[in-house]
Amino acid sequence: MIKKIKDKFLNKQFLTFGLIGGFNTIASQILYIVFVGVNVVPSISSFLGDVITMVISYFMNMKYTYHEKCTWKNAVTFPISYLPGIVINMIIVAIVVKVGIPKEYAKLFSLPITIPVNYICMSIIVKLTSNKPSK
Repeated sequence: MIKKIKDKFLNKQFLTFGLIGGFNTIASQILYIVFVGVNVVPSISSFLGDVITMVISYFMNMKYTYHEKCTWKNAVTFPISYLPGIVINMIIVAIVVKVGIPKEYAKLFSLPITIPVNYICMSIIVKLTSNKPSK
């Protein structure tokens, strides 16, 4: 089981996903702070930041992580891979703000959960929509 986890998460594809995710996380956090700064509710601010950076993530992950062509089929299904992470993120942000963590930093508390969830979901969606033959 440990080998299976290592094979899934300790490889070039996951590291590329992590680098792209890091960039998108920073961009999403900046957008989150901007939206919170103009008095948008923290959970909605988190959602808006995630949706905006999802577009960037789509193009970067298709090209560099999965080496897939951007198609209408995977463009339409790609956001589905983000739904579990976005929902988990919104819930964690709402809880963390309620317990008194400053709202500007609340989104950071969801990252240890949402990053692996997003990777697993995205890998499944890309595999299902791939035009490449299965190995």
